[in-house]
Amino acid sequence: MSAEHHYVVVNFKTTSENQNQAIEDIADYVADFLSQQPGFIKSQLLASNDGQNIVHQAQWTNEAAFQAAGVLAREHPDLPKLMAYEPKGIGYRQMRTF
Repeated sequence: MSAEHHYVVVNFKTTSENQNQAIEDIADYVADFLSQQPGFIKSQLLASNDGQNIVHQAQWTNEAAFQAAGVLAREHPDLPKLMAYEPKGIGYRQMRTF
């Protein structure tokens, strides 16, 4: 267990009609920007089978690294496009692994 790592889970609302485009938009943002930030470890993008949600789970070295990336993200040109999917993020700390 790595208690110092910070985990972020972001849920994006989609429809069956726009889910594929949303996956491309979010994946491009993560690959081209987010994953290049100091402290980013890894992430995964999950799409619901019903087309209604996408979940992005990211692992960071610590919360400060995530917060620093968040400051830069506020100025990123893709932000308005991503906001259309109504992202809601929550930070977590790891308690146990199985």
